[in-house]
Amino acid sequence: MKSARNERLMGQLSELVKLQRYKVHEKLVNHPELYPGQPPLLFQLEREDGQTQKHLAEQLRRAPATVTVMLKRMESSGFVRREADPKDLRSLRVYLTDQGRDALKELREVFQELDCQAQKDFTPEESQLMSALAQRMVQNLREY
Repeated sequence: MKSARNERLMGQLSELVKLQRYKVHEKLVNHPELYPGQPPLLFQLEREDGQTQKHLAEQLRRAPATVTVMLKRMESSGFVRREADPKDLRSLRVYLTDQGRDALKELREVFQELDCQAQKDFTPEESQLMSALAQRMVQNLREY
């Protein structure tokens, strides 16, 4: 019985993530060039601008080739710029542009709105418990 309950929980969490990605994309009508997988990359650059493509791929847990394709698309849309690393000309460093920073402001608003909607009718204690449980699950899977 425990296994079926766990499968159901993981299925629900998977559905939650898919639905959240869909809703983010739906809300970003002002940025049709911003694809659902790209916000995490923007947020990562906001935390540490000027990362190498390799480091970005590691942080996002994506294949380097996937990140390269994402960056090409985001660069042509004006969200990021890539420059050769002055210390290692074989590496490219990635930087947010003003347009990328503007998109991040909108993304923060969208994520805040979706957070509020998802936790509607939650007590503060329930929200705190949900966050703590989700964080424990993330940690457990990272250790696996």
